[in-house]
Amino acid sequence: MHSNSINRRHFLRNSSGLLALASIKASGLHHFSLAPAKRVALIGTGWYGKSDLFRLMQVAPIDIVGLCDVDKNQLSKANTLIQDRAKSNNKIGLYGDYKKMLSEQKPDIVLIGTPDHWHALQSIL
Repeated sequence: MHSNSINRRHFLRNSSGLLALASIKASGLHHFSLAPAKRVALIGTGWYGKSDLFRLMQVAPIDIVGLCDVDKNQLSKANTLIQDRAKSNNKIGLYGDYKKMLSEQKPDIVLIGTPDHWHALQSIL
């Protein structure tokens, strides 16, 4: 027997596996792969913060519960962009003080998009 020849048992096993997968509708696959949505907050709504949040939105089920920035104009613009991209119609809490946001929202995940010299203070809380 050549090494390139097809083994009947392997062929039947692989074919039946493919048939079983094909019988599951694509809409039913989410039951196997999606974890419950995590509550996410963002500190620092500039370019880096929004980029990190948008990427997380693409790869994981999340519920955005809070945005924080000391610049109210930046915060408002970020909120508009994020609300447009979010799959949920839930209102996102807007904050100027990250300590208040963290204590009120109690997120599972906190993204820190502030300048590097502020990261340590925001990570310690």
